[in-house]
Amino acid sequence: MYIKKLIKVIIVSIITAVITAVIGHFIFEGGWLFIPFPLLAGLCMIIIQKEKVSYKFLDKLIAGSLLFGFATIFFIVVRMYLIAHPLNPEYPFSHYFNYTEYAMIALVFSLVSFMGGLVGIVLKGFYYLNKHNQ
Repeated sequence: MYIKKLIKVIIVSIITAVITAVIGHFIFEGGWLFIPFPLLAGLCMIIIQKEKVSYKFLDKLIAGSLLFGFATIFFIVVRMYLIAHPLNPEYPFSHYFNYTEYAMIALVFSLVSFMGGLVGIVLKGFYYLNKHNQ
């Protein structure tokens, strides 16, 4: 039953992770250019929910943000492998699996996505307040 509530958030997390991995080719080039993708992912996780009370968003937002962070890193590694492997099949890809580094990056993506979701909760709250005042 709880999985039924999470299914939309899981789908949005995976779709936004794939979009981030495909479009965000400049993520690891430095700077803060990666921030809009996780923020929009967290915002989308909130927009698709039909909740009206803020505490009901949080458990789904935490699960979706963690899934988004780790799925994004997974899809980025897969994209790097698919691009580089046909050019050099003997290239060792074992160094791409530095678990501690990728876990930290995934947690940063998850944190930024969670913050985007919190912004989405605030915006949705303003929307409901404005809707009831009219």
